[in-house]
Amino acid sequence: MAIKTRSYSVDGKRVMTIDEFKRWLKKFDEDKDGKIRRDELADAIRVSGGWFASRKSKCGIRSVDANGNGFVDDN
Repeated sequence: MAIKTRSYSVDGKRVMTIDEFKRWLKKFDEDKDGKIRRDELADAIRVSGGWFASRKSKCGIRSVDANGNGFVDDN
């Protein structure tokens, strides 16, 4: 029996669990403070092949920053 190490959706894109995504995103925490800033999120977007990383990171922070401190909230 083969063990699946990666999951893919019907369109062939990699599917991550929330925990996998959090571990991947923590790789971009440059100052190791446990928080993801806008420029760190932009780096993650660029590495994954995304375009308009600055604009997307600004919108991303705005949509996930529940307390208004300028960082990605863990929840």
